[in-house]
Amino acid sequence: MLLNLGCGLDIRPGINCDIKPLPGVDVVCDLEASLPFRTGTFEQVLALDVLEHLADVVQVLNEVWRASRPGASLVVRGPYWGPQVAADVTHLRGFVEGSFDHFDPATPMGQKYGYYTPFKWKVIERYKEGENLVFKLIKIG
Repeated sequence: MLLNLGCGLDIRPGINCDIKPLPGVDVVCDLEASLPFRTGTFEQVLALDVLEHLADVVQVLNEVWRASRPGASLVVRGPYWGPQVAADVTHLRGFVEGSFDHFDPATPMGQKYGYYTPFKWKVIERYKEGENLVFKLIKIG
């Protein structure tokens, strides 16, 4: 099953979750609180153009890890760090190629700073898409 976090109007087959009760949203919830889903529910999670708006990305990824099945995929898309981040006053951050390496124990950053969270993800792909970066991660454990 797919979980589409912070979907806005980008409605997809699966569970669409957003903080606003927009048309097509299945679950209205605050992504910075505990996600209202059972442990091990989702095979795929999308977080497209949403994490840059949230204050505690580590906590959100911890909750996504909990709600995901072993081996689940997580796709994150967000703005590449630069002027376009500041152009949107709702952006709290931008991303660079190594932004999610802290979660991957196979990377130097993950080995050095992996203590931020016990929940691990393997970064399997990262690429630029226009002014955004896209990351594909796989749940470890």
